[in-house]
Amino acid sequence: VRAVGARTLLLLLSGALAVTETWAGSHSLRYFSIALSRPGRGEPRYWEVGYVDDTQFVQFDSDAANPRMEPRAPWVEQERPEYWDQETRGAEDHARISRRNLRVALGCYNQSEAEPPKTHVSHHPISDHDVTLRCWALGFYPAEITLTWHRDGEDLPQDTELVKTRPAGDGTFQKWAAVVVPSGQEQRYTCHVQHEALPEPITLRWEPRPQPTVGVIAGLIFVIAAVVVAVMWRKTRSGRRTGNYCHAVCKCGGGDP
Repeated sequence: VRAVGARTLLLLLSGALAVTETWAGSHSLRYFSIALSRPGRGEPRYWEVGYVDDTQFVQFDSDAANPRMEPRAPWVEQERPEYWDQETRGAEDHARISRRNLRVALGCYNQSEAEPPKTHVSHHPISDHDVTLRCWALGFYPAEITLTWHRDGEDLPQDTELVKTRPAGDGTFQKWAAVVVPSGQEQRYTCHVQHEALPEPITLRWEPRPQPTVGVIAGLIFVIAAVVVAVMWRKTRSGRRTGNYCHAVCKCGGGDP
């Protein structure tokens, strides 16, 4: 925001006042400017508006067909062309400064380039016969992304539960899409993710965790059995040593009772 302190605006307002009218008191002259980044590497858009007290009287928009400072109040339309040329040059200078500051801010928050999503599919049983497959996209920027579920290669827009893209709190976004499928048929379903940071769309399936093989289970049983045998053997040997020690003490003390 660019603001100018309160001042008397007799010269600026002279065209709007009758010659015989007296204008007294102080008034505020304020300019507000905004620089807005775009997806990708496009030039940021820049707005600037000027207010006298609570009344807007000028505006500059870099997206206009012919970007110039333009009047927004009848009493300022009578200003000479030199005035509008000067105001336009000032707005263009402010636009360059604001865009440079915006690039610095984007660099500080690591948003100057697109960030690809981190994706995975989660598995949630909901009954003996059905499960929910949820396709996740996390940590991506910009916010535009497409998640779709397919069954045997065919799109399932009617059966997909899709949440709105949500900010993650660190400048990136997250989104998920879910579909309910028959248990045991999960591999027929694929999630397709499209985002500008991906070189090409990616396809995901739910990957069940590998189950232990028979050999691994047998090996675990053998290890557990060996540990149990070793513990029992040590206990038995310790008991024998204690018995022998007592027997020797009894003999030294006067023989067997």
